[in-house]
Amino acid sequence: MSLLKPHIPAAPYGELPTSFGGFLLYVWRKNPVLWGTFMLQDIVHFTRYPIAFILLGKIIDILKDANPADGLPAAAWSILGLMMLVLAVGEFAHIWTAHTILHWKPKLRTVIRGDFLSYTMGHSHAYFQDNFAGALARKVSEVAESALRLHDIIRFQIWFATIHMGITLIFMFTVSPLYGCALLFFILAVTVPLFARIPKIRQRSLRYSEQRAHVTGMVVDMLTNIPAVKSFATLPHEIDVHTAESHIERTRHSKLMRNMIQIEDLRRLCLVTLGGGMTALACLGWAHGWITVGQASSVATMSMMLTGTTWILGGGIMQFVDEAGYITDALRITARPHEISDTPGAKPLQVDRGTIEYRGVNFAFANFPIFRELNLKITAGEKIALVGPSGAGKSTFVSVLLRLYDLHGGEITIDGQNIAHVTQDSLRQAVAIIPQDTALFHRSLMENIRYGRLDATDDEVIAAAKKAYADDFINTLPEGYNTLVGERGIRLSGGQRQRIAIARAILKNAPILILDEATSALDSESERLIQQALDDLMKGKTVIAIAHRLSTIARMDRIIVLDRGVIAEQGNHETLLKNHGLYARLWSMQSGGFLHADDIGGGSSPANAEPVKSIDG
Repeated sequence: MSLLKPHIPAAPYGELPTSFGGFLLYVWRKNPVLWGTFMLQDIVHFTRYPIAFILLGKIIDILKDANPADGLPAAAWSILGLMMLVLAVGEFAHIWTAHTILHWKPKLRTVIRGDFLSYTMGHSHAYFQDNFAGALARKVSEVAESALRLHDIIRFQIWFATIHMGITLIFMFTVSPLYGCALLFFILAVTVPLFARIPKIRQRSLRYSEQRAHVTGMVVDMLTNIPAVKSFATLPHEIDVHTAESHIERTRHSKLMRNMIQIEDLRRLCLVTLGGGMTALACLGWAHGWITVGQASSVATMSMMLTGTTWILGGGIMQFVDEAGYITDALRITARPHEISDTPGAKPLQVDRGTIEYRGVNFAFANFPIFRELNLKITAGEKIALVGPSGAGKSTFVSVLLRLYDLHGGEITIDGQNIAHVTQDSLRQAVAIIPQDTALFHRSLMENIRYGRLDATDDEVIAAAKKAYADDFINTLPEGYNTLVGERGIRLSGGQRQRIAIARAILKNAPILILDEATSALDSESERLIQQALDDLMKGKTVIAIAHRLSTIARMDRIIVLDRGVIAEQGNHETLLKNHGLYARLWSMQSGGFLHADDIGGGSSPANAEPVKSIDG
């Protein structure tokens, strides 16, 4: 394995560590050979000055008894040469490490960010409904940066200080147990109070990190919904909300910093005592003949240097704890077990015909029942329309088919295969969706259409756009198919975005097609043109349409009327009208007015009443 080659996880949703200790092990395993090499090089690098000071003390002892007229004694020359060699080897180790890490860090950042992004995107639909996209983006990006910061903190502060203190302590004990015990006492006086405060610092760092991510998510949410902010003239309100949440963030940060400053004050006092006390003890030892002048020089010099090293250690520990708080918070949110996972041994879905069957399906949102023992079979190539009042379960019907949520009972099969036992990716690859509200990537139109089938050629993309009647408006744009559409496609009209969604579905050409009123954002003339494209697209496919308009319903083989999660009626348009049931009442109201629960016998409450611009309300 190359020292510079990071490990790439084999599976897109490879497991992530769930604890901070696990995270450190996870980073180590990215390239243990390289990390081990770094640590060995660091030992060589970090011991060069303590060893040089010890050798310098020996040179001083030799010079003390030498006659300057005789020149530098041979022993002094030998020790001086050894000292220069130690310094040179230490510097070479540092140079090698610096150049190696310069190339490794960007790769490590990319791999960690890729792991966390891949795993986070594997969470369920409900997960993304419950978390700010901006907060998640920050956690995914910053956890990789935290890993790099931890590398510097551990190697150049904690590991460096540990090696330096170890070498110094060994030397002090070899000089005299008195000096070794004195130095050990000073080190403990600095570090023990620090370690005692770590739990509180970590807890406050975690709380601050949570609030910081929350504020970031709120800012992204506000910017994403800026059209609504401007339309309702609520900018002052949003600023007030941000100010209130920022105040909580500032308060939590102040509490964290208060703990750190208290530790800083104690460290400063101890370090002054350490440097001055050990120097005084060295002078006292020389005066009483306990140690030589060279040893006294080494003790004083190394003690003064150790004050800086201990300062670095203390700062490193506090930064380490701060990063640990942030990473722990990020792991708590991103690395939690996936709510919906492929079952062990799940195989790809094989769609030969496209028969869909709901068998005794039960499902609820937050203990609010949606489906109770729902049974429905959609034969291969059949086209059905789902209609019913708001809250009847139409969107949920499609969501559980795509396994965006797991059922609470029963099963859904496609060509006899339980969708809970096939891979999620293969299930969704077999389904093309034309949603009512199309969200596009801030990429070119060519890339957005090609999203339906990533290996499609430019000619195939353009052919799909022509069938969706999108080619004409695309060619009027300054950069044509290379035009960037803006965040979520904001530079396009609703009708234009919907045509792009239709072009995607045409390009994907999946055996199962879901239409969430695919023409709802189009004007009458555009709808007439698009409808022909949809007719061609639906040929030979199993189609489920959440229907609002007559133009959609008229093309369906069967109409399923849902009410409170059960099938109230089913049949064709004429048959349902003759039944004078819920469908007939909805149909009679489609031209205007308000649709209330009292008007339709259930489904929506008066508080949730909404204008009826279509059969679905």
